[in-house]
Amino acid sequence: MKKIYIVTTYTGTFLSFLIRKISKSPYAHISLSLNKELSPMYSFGRLNPKTPLFAGFVEENINEGLYEIKTDALCRVYSLDVKYIEYEKLRQNIEKVNNNRNRYNYDILALIYLSFNKSRESEYKYVCSHFVADMLYKSDVHIFDKSPSLVKPEDFYNNANLQLEYEGLLCNYNLENKENMLKHATC
Repeated sequence: MKKIYIVTTYTGTFLSFLIRKISKSPYAHISLSLNKELSPMYSFGRLNPKTPLFAGFVEENINEGLYEIKTDALCRVYSLDVKYIEYEKLRQNIEKVNNNRNRYNYDILALIYLSFNKSRESEYKYVCSHFVADMLYKSDVHIFDKSPSLVKPEDFYNNANLQLEYEGLLCNYNLENKENMLKHATC
């Protein structure tokens, strides 16, 4: 078995505020990481941390980009045990998107559709929750009982399939991991 990590965040930007308001979830953004250090996290979001106007496939890091600007970003980090073959499929699916990133765009219309519980599937277009759910689905990791295009940020919140690993400031996540590793090393 391998662990993957799903990260829900709230940065306080205008767009995240709107998504939070519409979704009624404390977190507005979803990312996926293949390692405990969350380096990198994969998602669909701002290409330039200073403006939401240009968005697409992104590799995020805890202390870079938007998270470097928004050091008070709140998060929940969940883990999910997957079979080795599912992990490899997931890695390959993310790599496929990464290798073709110039073909992908952020699907702003999907935010409107999702607010009415309507599915919107458009080739090469995602919002963050759809991207993460679709990567899981295409990798035979089924944690939702609906189409990936209908998955919203709140569907990750307290999902029974996910194990909550951490909640707090995203910038403190790796600090807490190091402290926990030191505690266990000295026991």
